[in-house]
Amino acid sequence: MSWKATKRKDIIEISIDYKPRKDWEQWMLLTSDRHWDNPKSNRSLQKKHLELAKKRNAIVLDGGDLFCAMQGKGDNRGAKSDIRPEHNTSDYLDSLVTTAAKWFDPYRDNIAMLAEGNHEAAVFNRKETNLTKRLSDCLGTIAMPITGFVRLVFRGSRPDGDDKKGYRILLQYHHGYGGGGPVTRDVIQTNRKAVYLADADIVWSGHVHESFIVPVTRLHVTNCGNIQHRHQWHIKTPSYKESYQRGSTTWENLKGMPPKPLGCVWMRFYYIREPANKNIRKPGESTRRIRFEPCIDLDC
Repeated sequence: MSWKATKRKDIIEISIDYKPRKDWEQWMLLTSDRHWDNPKSNRSLQKKHLELAKKRNAIVLDGGDLFCAMQGKGDNRGAKSDIRPEHNTSDYLDSLVTTAAKWFDPYRDNIAMLAEGNHEAAVFNRKETNLTKRLSDCLGTIAMPITGFVRLVFRGSRPDGDDKKGYRILLQYHHGYGGGGPVTRDVIQTNRKAVYLADADIVWSGHVHESFIVPVTRLHVTNCGNIQHRHQWHIKTPSYKESYQRGSTTWENLKGMPPKPLGCVWMRFYYIREPANKNIRKPGESTRRIRFEPCIDLDC
């Protein structure tokens, strides 16, 4: 494995080995709102993306609500149609963890983080058990709270020693909050978050089952006095749960909600060499850096 994840308080640091050559790449899979135990959750699409993650040696980060977990005793959100047969047991919450651990086990080497969502938080508040932590213990991955940071450190083998400390990219995540808005689809939050998350290169959330990638471009003045344009990427990951069913009396239809996209977001990191900036480097030198490009993968 070319990467390693460690946790420090509410920050995960992922150390990634890179090669300073044009054919090097590192993939990352961002997912959230799987609602894996719900009968409406598209498991075949999840499996497709996870198998591709294995093929690409991708780092998988899950942003919460992996479980739906609403069919427990005393939960007034429950519905008989929203429970799978294998979970219709007297140890309902335990069965969620044991079956999920078995299903996700083939991908445990790729999963770097399981974060808590509002569904897992509700179970913890009502039943005093942390489903995210229990599943992460089974898979040997890192459990994180509903919000935190992921610091990516790319360490290479540069002869000039410039990357001794590593090239760093900072990702801030929050499972998400609010209703998203029928018109803005939560895009309005990008401008709010850009103010107080100024240090983050990537700002990622889920929760509202929408999907978008919005760059916010900012001006930055370097120590050498040069003005640069820097992108802060705002990413919203969709769900894998198909709640909208035409003509049925689901909660979404009763509330007049539209259908939502299903899928994930991929990020590809790669190494490039650019012509030198004459104000920074000597003639003939080049700028070396890690770049990335996010891409939405939907069930089309």
